[in-house]
This record gives sequence, structure tokens and C-alpha cells, in this order.
Amino acid sequence: MIRSSKTWQAVALTAVAGLALSACGTTDTDGGGGDASADECNFKIGVMGALSGANASIVLPSVDGAELALTQWENDECEVTLEKFDTEGDPAKATPVATQIAGDETFIGVIGGAFSGETRATKSIYNDAGVTMISQSATATDLTQEDPVEVFHRVVPYDDYQGAAIAKYLTDELGASQVFVVDNSEAYGEPLADRVEETLGDAMVQRDKTEVGQTDFAPTISKMESAEPDAVFYGGYIAEAAPLLKQMRDAGIDAPFIGGDGLYGADFGNAVGDAGEGAVVMCPCAPIEGDSTFAADYEAEFGAAPGAYAAEGYDVMSVFLAALDDGARTREDVEAFVDGYSGEGLSKTIAFDENGDVPQDAVSYWAYKNEGGTLVPEVEVAP
Repeated sequence: MIRSSKTWQAVALTAVAGLALSACGTTDTDGGGGDASADECNFKIGVMGALSGANASIVLPSVDGAELALTQWENDECEVTLEKFDTEGDPAKATPVATQIAGDETFIGVIGGAFSGETRATKSIYNDAGVTMISQSATATDLTQEDPVEVFHRVVPYDDYQGAAIAKYLTDELGASQVFVVDNSEAYGEPLADRVEETLGDAMVQRDKTEVGQTDFAPTISKMESAEPDAVFYGGYIAEAAPLLKQMRDAGIDAPFIGGDGLYGADFGNAVGDAGEGAVVMCPCAPIEGDSTFAADYEAEFGAAPGAYAAEGYDVMSVFLAALDDGARTREDVEAFVDGYSGEGLSKTIAFDENGDVPQDAVSYWAYKNEGGTLVPEVEVAP
């Protein structure tokens, strides 16, 4: 779990200098032009993702977490603003954002992309410009394992591990032996489902594919009725998971429903309604202790408990700010610092291997069960 109040205070004072207290301010503007002088410390850090729409609750808490880290930062020499860009998680909308950020030398880093598809579409643009990326939640395996770029890093593990953890939960925790696997034919959901299928082996009874934006799942429901599964896994996001689950229940299919971290948002419970009672969401994010300093500070700042990837967003911003504390004043300086970074974060020990991934021994997966519209931690699962 996320560290308690006393532990976090100790880490903040001893492990990562300059990551707590006082403020440098944030802004929601769209950024501007101009060159950043190496002798000055006046920079922007961008964050891009689904800040609106059906999947926003997966992203907004991490943006708030980053904003909290910036607000609590102590540095009298630097001025940093957090510039927010709403891509709705759409690669087509993320690409011009990346071009804008890459062309503005005052941006020295990007938090994101939040989703794998937009990350895949933009990482080469950022790489060509030398803009360091640290994603709080993009988990597609290929981003680092098949097509890595120098500037991309992430503080979450890739989906090969998540898929294995989900399959283990299905077989070991639920005792499932006839799992129906569905995905959204998209950059995140499809490869995650591939890994679940691979790990399940003979415990998968059937596989089906849907589309992003689909609302009528009658063909899939018909296949489920014939297959009579004892569990259903869905790889995708809340926007499509909600109507799929409702239509399953309307058809009398009461098999347990399990999804990946693409469903881990505060809106999940509202979106699925009564049909989603007992549904399980797997996430590579540990529960945040309600009595932690972070939880109290977050709620005081934003009026709600920390949500999806809030701690990861805090950690990502903290790494960028630590680079400035260390004297980084150019994009090249920031990239070199992040490549060699190692420190205790809120969510886990933060360090990056040669592909930009965090150490796997620092990662945990948790199953969260939907109870009365709230995702409640159920059990930790090792991949």
C-alpha cells in the first residue's frame, strides 16, 4: 500500500530533496513559444490525456497528483507551470499536441501519454525533439519492449505482467476454467487480452473482439450465451465496458466480470450501475492508505480522495522537479537525469532500466472489487 504519514514524511526529507512543501503554481493554458535560456529556470511541463469524456476519471486524478507535487515543491530559483492538454485519449488529437510541445523550448518534459495509443502515436515526435516523457499509466508492452525510444519512461509495468496477473486472479482466486476473453481491438486492450489468453491456455473457452465506440454488443452476448463461461475478461476502457456489462446482465449472463486498469476510474461504478456490482478491476497501483499525509493533502487540495494513478502522477512530477533541483536546465540535462534517477516514490521505488521501465520487483497488482459504486481493494496478485 501507499506509505503511511510517518513513512512518507521520512522519505520526503531524506530520499528525494525538494519534493515537498510550498509552491510554484500551475496553469491550464495551451502553452506558448520562445526559447529557454540555459541560465534561467523558467519552464513548462506538459501533461496530455483524456481530461474529458467517458474515460476522464482514469486520468484526472494523476493530473491532480502532479499538480499537488508542484504546489508542494520548494525551490526559490525556478518557476514551473503545468500545462494541461485534453487529447481525450485520441491518438489523432494527441499528435498536434506533441508537435506543439516539441516546438516550444520552454517545455522540458511531458507527463504521459496517459493512454497507450496516444503514447504510441507521439513518442517519436517527442524523441526527435529530445523531450523527456514519463507516463503515469500507459502500459502497452510494445512501447518499451518492441519499439522503444530514448525519451520514453513510465512508472507502471507493461501489460505482459498485468495480463499474467489477471489470468492468475481468474484461475487462482475465482477458480475459473472457462473464461470468455473480449477486447476492444485497440492499442491497449487487444495486446492485454492477448497476454491473458496466452497465460490462461486451456482455461479460455472463447475469444471475441469489439470496437472502440461500440454500444450494441449483441453479437458478443450471443457468443457468450453459447459458450456459458464461468468468468468474462474485458480488455478496454470504461466507455465500452459499461454497456457491454449491462447487456450481459440483461441477457442473464451472471459470470464474474474482470477488467484491466483501463477500467480503474472513479466513474466506473456510476457507468456500470447495478449491473457492475461485484465486478473486478485489476490495476498495477497499490491502494492509498486513507490516513496518509498524501491522501489528506490531496483531499484538502481537490475536495476528494485520491483516485486512479494519483500517486503515480505525483511521482512523475516529483522526478521532473528533482531534475531541476539537481541543476538541469536543458532538455538534454533532464533526459540524462531521468535516465539515471533512483528514489523512493509514493507508489513504489522509482528507477528506469535501459528501456524506460521501472524495476519489476517494485511492482504490485491489486484486484479492486466494485462495491456500491466504489472500487474497493480486494487482494494483491503477483504475476
